[in-house]
Amino acid sequence: MLKMTTDKRQQKRSRSDREEERDRLSELPDCVVLHIMEFMDTKYAVQTCVLSKRWKDLWKRLTYLGFNTTLFKNVVKFNKFVSRVLSGRDGSVSLLNLEFTCRGMAEPKLFNRLMKYAVLHNVQQFTVSLNLSFRQSFEFRPYIFSCESLTFLKLSFNSFDTSIVALPGSLNMPALKSLQLEAVSFTARDNDYAEPFSTCNVLNTLILDGCSLHKDAKFLSISNSSLSSLTISGSFEGGAYKIALSTPNLSSLTVTGHNNHTISSACNLSFLEEVTIDTLGYTLFPNTDLLIISWLQVLTNVKILRLYSGTLLTILRDISNPVSVSTQPPCFVQLKSLILANQPSADISFEQLKRAVEYLLQNSPQRRID
Repeated sequence: MLKMTTDKRQQKRSRSDREEERDRLSELPDCVVLHIMEFMDTKYAVQTCVLSKRWKDLWKRLTYLGFNTTLFKNVVKFNKFVSRVLSGRDGSVSLLNLEFTCRGMAEPKLFNRLMKYAVLHNVQQFTVSLNLSFRQSFEFRPYIFSCESLTFLKLSFNSFDTSIVALPGSLNMPALKSLQLEAVSFTARDNDYAEPFSTCNVLNTLILDGCSLHKDAKFLSISNSSLSSLTISGSFEGGAYKIALSTPNLSSLTVTGHNNHTISSACNLSFLEEVTIDTLGYTLFPNTDLLIISWLQVLTNVKILRLYSGTLLTILRDISNPVSVSTQPPCFVQLKSLILANQPSADISFEQLKRAVEYLLQNSPQRRID
C-alpha cells in the first residue's frame, strides 16, 4: 500500500513538473519566442509551426532569415524552401538581417528575387556566399546596390572568373557602414576608371578580396572621406591593376594575398595609425619591381607598421636589384612601432632581418623605435 501511494505521488509530481514546464513556455510573449527563433537557421524556425496553433504563423514574423544549402539534401529542395518562405512570410514586417549560403549551383532567378525582396523589406544586414566556380555566366541584377536601409553588406563569390559578377559604376547605399566584396569586378563609368564607393557617405570599413576591373576600366579609385579601415587582398584571378586612394581619414590599412597592385594616394593619409603587409609581392606581372617599397613611400605617416617575413624577403630582393639604387627608402615621420612577424613558409635569418630594418629606418627621424 505504501509503495502504491509513493508511485502515485511521483506520477503526480512528474505530471506537475511537465505542466509547469509547458506553462513557462506558453507564457513567454511572442516577441521573446521570436527572439529565440532568430538564433536558429530558418529551416528549423519554420519547423516549429507544427508545435501548436500558436506557433503556426510565428515564423512569418521573423526579422532574421538564414538559408544554407548544407542543411538540405540537394539544391532543388533548398530552392523550393527559400521560395516558400519568401512567399509565406508576413510582408509588413521589416527584414533586418538576411544570410544566404549556396554551395551548389546557385539559381540566378532565385538569388535576384531574394535581393529584390530584401530591398523592398528594408534589410539592414545582408550576407551572401555563392559558388560560381562552374558557371560561365550569371545573370546578376544589382537590386541591392540601391538599398537605402542597408548598413552591412558582404558578397562572397567563389569563382575562377571574377568578371562574372560586375558591380554598377556607382553604389547608392547612403546608410552603408561596412562592405565586404570577394571576386567581383568594378565597372568604369564615363571615364576610364572605376569609382564605386564615393557615394557611400558613411562607409567606415571596406574589404576587397580577389576583386578585378571590368572590361575597359584602367584603375580603381577608392574615394571616400569617411572610410577608416581598408583591406586589400589580391589574387591571381583578380590580376594586377592600379589603385588610387582618396581617403583622408583612413586609420587602418591591410594588404594581403597575391597582391601586385600599384597603390597611390591623393592625400597624405595623416590619420594613418596602423598598416599590415602580408604579401610576397609576386613578380608574375610586369612592372612590379620595388612594388612593396613603393607602397611604403605612400604610407610614411603610419604609426604602427607590421610586416611579415615574406614581405621582408621581397624587400631584400628588391633592394638587391640595381633599379633600387635610384630609389630613396621611405621616410616614416611618425613611426612608433615596427612589428616583424615570422612565417614558417618564409623563414628569415637574423642578418636578413637586421638588413631589412636598417634599410626601412635609415631615412626616418626616429631611428630608435619599439
